[in-house]
Amino acid sequence: MEKRIAQVSSILFHPYFLTIYGLIILYNSGLYISFLPPKLKRWILLIVILNTALIPLSFTPFYLKIGLIKNLGMHDSKERMVPLLINTILFYITYYILTRFRIPSPVTTYILLGAIVSFAALIITWKWKISLHMMGIGALTGAFLAIAFRYGTNITGYIVFFILVSGILGFSRLRNDDHDGTQVGVGYVTGFMIGASIMYFF
Repeated sequence: MEKRIAQVSSILFHPYFLTIYGLIILYNSGLYISFLPPKLKRWILLIVILNTALIPLSFTPFYLKIGLIKNLGMHDSKERMVPLLINTILFYITYYILTRFRIPSPVTTYILLGAIVSFAALIITWKWKISLHMMGIGALTGAFLAIAFRYGTNITGYIVFFILVSGILGFSRLRNDDHDGTQVGVGYVTGFMIGASIMYFF
């Protein structure tokens, strides 16, 4: 049972999906972007889904075919280098598109955060295996905590939810033997610091 919960949570809260979840929550955070036209919200969400989830996932069969990765888990840190590079580029392209259309800064900064976290993961992975799941949820938690302080909006419920998910994901990564405690802990702290810093100061 624990193994099944760990596997399902690792898929449900995969880094590819965290950005999408965060954007939807950002739409309902009480910030002024909550009042953007529904059509514009859907357009932004579509671009984010396409560039940060669907396109990266569509490359997976190609990675497997050419032997760049051995399996979907990418347990060898070196297997993660090219996917992380592609993800970083796609995040930045998304950020560039949104800034060109003058999308409000909380959204564009949030997407820029994704590019920075992905690039940081790329640099770290060059030398050491870090938990990408924990970097992702850590960044999300830090980002929304910073939003709460910076804009004075009450999103305590969402922050508590992210903290709970962080605990579940940490357990999952350890239970699946994907990472050790140090990789999980450092991943979370690194993501949290980047997320909080970018969303508060930019």
